Amino acid sequence: MEHFYFTLDGWFDFEDVYIFAVNVAPDIAHFVEVGAFLGKSTSFMAVEIAQSKKDIRFDVIDTWQGSLEHQPGAEHARSEVSDGTLYEQFRRNMKPVAHLLNPIQASSLQAVKRYKDSSLDFVFLDASHTYEDVKADIQAWKPKIKKGGYLGGHDFQIDFPGVVQAVQEEIPEYMRLGFSWVTQLK
Repeated sequence: MEHFYFTLDGWFDFEDVYIFAVNVAPDIAHFVEVGAFLGKSTSFMAVEIAQSKKDIRFDVIDTWQGSLEHQPGAEHARSEVSDGTLYEQFRRNMKPVAHLLNPIQASSLQAVKRYKDSSLDFVFLDASHTYEDVKADIQAWKPKIKKGGYLGGHDFQIDFPGVVQAVQEEIPEYMRLGFSWVTQLK
């Protein structure tokens, strides 16, 4: 299966994080992506999983209502948000890899309740970028990671000071990869 993420609208610059996660995952694993938008990163991860030949369950969590910056009247307003078709567009974008993922339409803090502690191998956070939300996401998802598993996220940069502050407070030992951060839970 060939990558097609570059044909999709959206933002994605953490290919190295997703490649790493698949490479270090055991043959049977469970991944969660929190924040998918139109599925650019989701499609990349799904293809990486398929190419790996590993049995990796891949859950994708989003409200598919758009972030504050995508709402009508905002600087980066999106028609898919204003007309309520974001989820439908995501599903259309994911047709080639739909069999490789499980979309869950919920907020991060609603969805996290579905998972047992120490049950996940990799979680990547790229939903809300406010300090309060990122901190709450880290606190909620961290216990769900297996010993030796990984927690990471995106937008660790000056444009999102809330992300930087929350990560530095909650994850003292993180590794920075571009605009992303990752930590292995011990």
